[in-house]
Amino acid sequence: MFVAHNGQRKAKRVGDQKAAKHVASQIRRRLAAGDFQLRRDGPSFEVLAREWLARYPVVRSIRAATIENYKSFTERHLLPFFGKLPVSAITTGDVEAFIAAKRGASGSSRFPGRPLSPSSLRVGLVALRLILDRAVAAKHLAVNPAARLARFRRVEEDAVDPFTPAELRAIVEAAESMSRDLATWIRLWAQSGMRAGEVTALQVQDVDMERGVAVVRHTYSRERLGPTKTGRVREVSFLHPVLEDTAAWRPGATAGSRAVLTGLRRLSVRSLEPGAFLFGGGAAPISSAARIADWRRVLARAGVRYRPPQQLRHTLASILLSRNAPLLYVQRQGGWRSAAVLLRVYARWMPQDGLGEVAPMQPTATPAQPDMVTLSATAR
Repeated sequence: MFVAHNGQRKAKRVGDQKAAKHVASQIRRRLAAGDFQLRRDGPSFEVLAREWLARYPVVRSIRAATIENYKSFTERHLLPFFGKLPVSAITTGDVEAFIAAKRGASGSSRFPGRPLSPSSLRVGLVALRLILDRAVAAKHLAVNPAARLARFRRVEEDAVDPFTPAELRAIVEAAESMSRDLATWIRLWAQSGMRAGEVTALQVQDVDMERGVAVVRHTYSRERLGPTKTGRVREVSFLHPVLEDTAAWRPGATAGSRAVLTGLRRLSVRSLEPGAFLFGGGAAPISSAARIADWRRVLARAGVRYRPPQQLRHTLASILLSRNAPLLYVQRQGGWRSAAVLLRVYARWMPQDGLGEVAPMQPTATPAQPDMVTLSATAR
């Protein structure tokens, strides 16, 4: 696309032909209204990025962990690539080149010789888009060159690798031989499907032994207690019979599913403070590094193929859905934003005759969406 104005002609690459026509119409309207004048002496990308990092958390309500991710990605990836460029000179082609580099063999800064993981790239491109939005608002850019390229469809299906009930039993048995508290931690996570930070953040006061439920109020990330991912408080059961070979899915349906209560009672009586962390027993929970080390040892002793402990969450969802648990029940249990997420990620585990029952729940039409780039699952 070419923009001719005040005797100057500038070339801008803006996605496909449809996107170029849309941007051209916007620019024509702004020119006609007299409110469109690009600044010729724009700052470097580094200056604008650091300004954005300082101000964005102040004016927006954003989780501390999210802004930390933005800062880390900016320092490790965006500044080395774009830092010295005048922000007014950044084009869609530059953003595409950045994406290609990060998907390449040396895209990861933490693991040399590996591409950057899809999830990290997706989060980082959100930061890039927000930084360039600021450049557009300050009239250093006519349009955001990352506006269409920074919206990646999540590809969670390939990351789902749940454990079988037999594997879970082997894992818990191995954990029992090492530490009863460790076995309780694994049982609770597997039978509740909470997120990693939510399990870590559980306090004694959050657990109701009589009803077999826990109130998920917080998440623990980067050594800090904060709100849950969705910002909502929810109640979850930790008695789902996922370790047993049964068709039952309801909480407490088997004696084995209730075995976790013994361990939880033992943990809760150690502290007289209701605000004490359940796994840690004091003012701070056990560190994630220590838990990951324990997890690796447990899987090695159990002879189970290694997967990260976050797969316990996927395990609960896949098992409940395979046993015909209601879709909305599983959504509320796991705290997913919508049933559509479950359908996209876990549909392969749902009985085929049950898929017809959820079809009427889906909207008949959705607004047109911008073109999306699909990220394939690659190693971090």
